[in-house]
Amino acid sequence: MDYDNSPICISAIGAVTPLGDTLDDVTAAFYDGRSGIRAIEKFNTDTFDTKWAGLPPIANELMRWPDHDRRYSARPGEVLYAERAIESLLAQFNPLDAYAADRVGCVIGVDEPAINPQRCIDIVQRAGRDNIGKRRALIDSAVNAVRISELLDIDTTTVLRTIHKAVPFSGYARTHVGLCSASLQALGMAFNAIRSGRIDAAIVGGASAKVTPMNIARLEAIGAVCTDPALAGPERSRPFDRRRSGFMPAEGAVLFVIEREAAVRARGGQVYARLKGYGASLSAEHIVAPHTLNTEMRLCMQRALADAGIPLEEFSAINTHGTSTKLNDHHESRAITEVFEGFKIPPVAATKSQHGHLIASAGAMEVLGVIGSFRDDFLPAIRNLGDSDEEAIVPLLRERREGPVHNVLKNSFGMGGLAASLVLQNPRLPH
Repeated sequence: MDYDNSPICISAIGAVTPLGDTLDDVTAAFYDGRSGIRAIEKFNTDTFDTKWAGLPPIANELMRWPDHDRRYSARPGEVLYAERAIESLLAQFNPLDAYAADRVGCVIGVDEPAINPQRCIDIVQRAGRDNIGKRRALIDSAVNAVRISELLDIDTTTVLRTIHKAVPFSGYARTHVGLCSASLQALGMAFNAIRSGRIDAAIVGGASAKVTPMNIARLEAIGAVCTDPALAGPERSRPFDRRRSGFMPAEGAVLFVIEREAAVRARGGQVYARLKGYGASLSAEHIVAPHTLNTEMRLCMQRALADAGIPLEEFSAINTHGTSTKLNDHHESRAITEVFEGFKIPPVAATKSQHGHLIASAGAMEVLGVIGSFRDDFLPAIRNLGDSDEEAIVPLLRERREGPVHNVLKNSFGMGGLAASLVLQNPRLPH
């Protein structure tokens, strides 16, 4: 496919995150090393080891289960976050003010659908203790408890429809259900759609609201989240630390507008970051674990770097996936050494140590952090980093580093071998 390689950039931001809802708030939190991990108050956690999560403040305010008076359970959390993020984004720029609707697209990373937690509670309550073991009665209760509108809420295009209500685009549109790599792959797909001429601008990013009783129970059952009772909540997310034992659940939404830089500058708009290269891969060796030879991680980084065409010695940092799980951090650090073999490895950042793992919106959240680094000339330290087995092979950021940040390689890896990398450039550099 032929690409028009004139620069493409991020020109608007809308966010609802554990660290704040504006670029200023998020950047200040990264600079200060402040954590966005807080106590879960949305539901009773007495039966869980997980009692903290990376939550936007509104999560505990506007989502509560059980919801006896139905004040909180009307809409899925993803919809609430997406509504607020798109409202914030449109306060900066509406792409329909500059482009025809069929030249504006939307690609969003989303989680796999789930029934509203209140619906699950209603099903159990309707079934009643006397109906336990009576399959037909339980099925009838479940059918009666779920409304048609809620079937739409668990469709993968729910967030896409939410954004479309605010911005009625009619160009290239997709949702990407790529778990932890979904929003970075959404950015890459929209980036390629603009380069290939299919659209002129896109709303991209991710939305996730998986801090729910059912999902926490599932994650604890498979041992994916840290439940170390000796660690307080904000201390449990510790990428590349020897004591890591699982990721910290988190949620929120981050949306961007991407378009050609020349168009943004011509109208006097804001250029936050330049997109230079994208790479993706899939190993599918195991349903959860990374490839034993780091294959998917290495390939997506190599493809993004080749696409960008920027010499390895010109990179200021690698913003890792850095989940705080033993397998990811082990394999990602080794994949980095393979990609940069013969070159000095740039400083390695891992910002999930501050905000947790936002699953389908994780990559977009971390791109937002990179934008703050470009603007304010610093690299954030890895919070909670003590002893590390990986530090011998990659230069982990133990302390905040001051100075200009030029080019950054951003990684996002999902279960099942899904992997994506994006090369971002400081827009103050010549292109």
